[in-house]
Amino acid sequence: MSVTKETIDRIARELFEAKRGVYTVPYVSPRLPERDLDAAYAISAEFAALRERELGVKRVGRKVGLTNPLVQQRVGIDEPDYGIIHDDMVHPSGSHLPLSQYNRLLIEAEVAFVLKSDILEASREGVEAAIDYVTPAFEVVDFRYGGSVGQIVDTIADNAGCSGIVLGEEQHPYGEVDLTKVEMIITGGATEITRGVGGNVLGDPVNAVIWLAGTAIRTGEPLRAGEVLLSGSIGYIEPWPADVECVATITGLGRVVATADSKG
Repeated sequence: MSVTKETIDRIARELFEAKRGVYTVPYVSPRLPERDLDAAYAISAEFAALRERELGVKRVGRKVGLTNPLVQQRVGIDEPDYGIIHDDMVHPSGSHLPLSQYNRLLIEAEVAFVLKSDILEASREGVEAAIDYVTPAFEVVDFRYGGSVGQIVDTIADNAGCSGIVLGEEQHPYGEVDLTKVEMIITGGATEITRGVGGNVLGDPVNAVIWLAGTAIRTGEPLRAGEVLLSGSIGYIEPWPADVECVATITGLGRVVATADSKG
């Protein structure tokens, strides 16, 4: 079964309207061939294009998801995915995120990479040379579905669940800190939410960027200078508690802070 452009456009429009209106829609997987990643990414690309055309937003980065085997096991998915970050999705540390703008907000923390040059060759040497700095980040995770993430095609079509990012307070040159050994902990008030080590992310968070660089080149949208790249969750993805300051610290990189505001 092949997927028509009409089907891709219709599903992308459903997801776009659901995000704009903050409501849920049925999973898309029943309307796609099993594990048709190309169709799912085509939906995701049109979803992003609708936001750019109708809301005037601009792409400023990409995110890699499902890079942590612990997270893969929890959701039953065994490969990474990626999504688009637009300029209206980027928030500074200390932000208050209005819960009214999300269906079911989830929290995760990771290493964000910012590029100083384009990546046109997905070698480790080429990727590392293109990185300007790294910083802690929250990914603001929210899905347009009423339940869990569903199948891999469901999460890919829905921009890999990415609804925003919160960037950390410090910027560190790449290579200053061994990212395989960094320890991350998220607390909400006095309660620990999750923790993990950098090596959970494909052995080294930069491996996620290398994977993303190769995928971006193959799809004709190479990574560009200035882009912010999220490398994937170091710990588990957990529900975001309301009305308490959440802090993620990553050893050697500093912290990122945000609050999910039930009154917003």
